[in-house]
Amino acid sequence: MTQGIQASRNGSRPLTESDRESALDLLENGLRETPMYQWLLGDDAPTEAYRWYGEVLVAENFHGLRGVFDETGTLIALIALAYPTRPAGGVDDELMARIRHFVRALDGFAERFTELRRTQKDAVTDDRAVEILFALVHPDHRRGGTLACLIDEVVEMGRRDDLPVVAGTADATMSKVYVRRWDAPIRGEFTLTGGPTIWIHRIAPPGERR
Repeated sequence: MTQGIQASRNGSRPLTESDRESALDLLENGLRETPMYQWLLGDDAPTEAYRWYGEVLVAENFHGLRGVFDETGTLIALIALAYPTRPAGGVDDELMARIRHFVRALDGFAERFTELRRTQKDAVTDDRAVEILFALVHPDHRRGGTLACLIDEVVEMGRRDDLPVVAGTADATMSKVYVRRWDAPIRGEFTLTGGPTIWIHRIAPPGERR
């Protein structure tokens, strides 16, 4: 825990190619705990499906990934950002083949994915915002302020560039934290069929607060 607190104080850095496997390890376990991804992949999804979807998220968002590392150099937290001026990354042929495999193998995945994309698009609150796509902390380093420090960094990025910051959560407690700590009211929400409710929070840029 102490290492996690110190690491969070030291801040995050962009991930490099050498961090990819560590990011996938952390993301695989984190997705299994996240209600939206549990719903998306399905109740019976095997471990390799979570690994595969983590690979998709990393490939599409690699240039927006930032990590927190402890004093031994171990990745303990991860956040993914989407910037309004930066296009998403692509997937290579090998990963595309795996995408086709899992789309067929996971019962109902295609329908759930279509619903998720549609509802996310409908709930978009600001097309010029920096969006927090996901953020997670290794279980051994939670409750030490690491996640809050990660989000603090993103809020500061938005402040410097006078851009809003948008984030979604299916955790009611975290939703309240967004409101209380970052003055980020709920600007949208959606409930997935047979799945969780997602609350969308928006942190206003300085230009709107004057």
